[in-house]
Amino acid sequence: MTKHSNSSSLWQQSDSHPQKQQKQKFEGFDFLRTVFAIAIVALHAQLFSLLEDFKIGPFYVEDILDANVAYFAVPVFFQISLFLFYIKSEKLGPRYLLQKRLPKLISLYLFWVIANIIFNILLTGKTESLRSSTSSLRAFTEFVVSGGNSPLYFFFSLAFITALTEVSILLISKAKRKSLKNTILYVALFASCVLVFVFSVLRLPNPSLQNASGLIKFAVGLAQWNYNPLNFLPYIFTTAIVAQEFNSRKIGFLNSKLKLFVLFWFFLIFSILEWTLSKDLLNYSRLSLVFGSWLLLYLALLSTRKVPATVQFISGCSLGIYTLHLFFTHGFFAGESNILAPLAKSFPALKILIEFFIALSASILLTLLFRRVKFLKGFV
Repeated sequence: MTKHSNSSSLWQQSDSHPQKQQKQKFEGFDFLRTVFAIAIVALHAQLFSLLEDFKIGPFYVEDILDANVAYFAVPVFFQISLFLFYIKSEKLGPRYLLQKRLPKLISLYLFWVIANIIFNILLTGKTESLRSSTSSLRAFTEFVVSGGNSPLYFFFSLAFITALTEVSILLISKAKRKSLKNTILYVALFASCVLVFVFSVLRLPNPSLQNASGLIKFAVGLAQWNYNPLNFLPYIFTTAIVAQEFNSRKIGFLNSKLKLFVLFWFFLIFSILEWTLSKDLLNYSRLSLVFGSWLLLYLALLSTRKVPATVQFISGCSLGIYTLHLFFTHGFFAGESNILAPLAKSFPALKILIEFFIALSASILLTLLFRRVKFLKGFV
């Protein structure tokens, strides 16, 4: 992957193997960043609704693309970011988290959440949501964790999970034998997957839990909250396993063939279970996303394909695309009185295509513009 001199992409912090003098580039990550940066814009612009009349068996193509393509974006970005964090932290130690990584994530969170709040107030003239967020300690906590009730919750969740990742690195490093480290990682992964599975079960309609109290009531509420950062706990351990294998030079097609096969079947099995048992698939309490994104991480590391210049370019803009497109899909084009509303009544499909094109292209152009401003270039 060619280094983008002006890019400070969140999931591009380090693409080098610590055991090699010359930097090794993870070309496969460019493909993942590009595909899922575009996919998240497509999701928010409702691009896949253009296929709402098409079905594969009993399932609508639109639902499949939303739940099993676009919803991979956040898990994939977690996998990439945490994997690179492991590589960098192993080389620099805890000071990397405290001096660079955590301050970077906090600054990104504060900048984009504050910008989004101000933008929404200026656009709508309403401050009710901001006032309600400070009405109680619980409301304020939920507002902070959820990134102002927006997709910007990603930054809080990533900061939270990255801090836990450093804790896990310190704890696991106390184990001297490699076999013990692997056992700890897989046991922790299993436990975190069980927790996510419990969340997915608690999201199912269950009249017997409606009158629950105490810890059960809290767990049900947490499970049904779309901004729950605990959904991302398994990624701490999937990336730790991959990072260990990478540092041990065990990642190769022959070594990984069986693991790829197993991960694919786990992804397939949990996908079938989710589609069979639940109608609520637009959430991250899904083990198919854990195993599917883990599979994609392996495939990206195994990739030897040369990255086209266009893919490199969009990959370098991925952070800017993720953040800036929200000002269009959740701002200018949101609500019944948005600027494209008249077009939506007569040509709904055209409205969707225009919204997607403007949101994607404008976010890229704004990313390039931000990079020309010294104060702003660090946020895209």
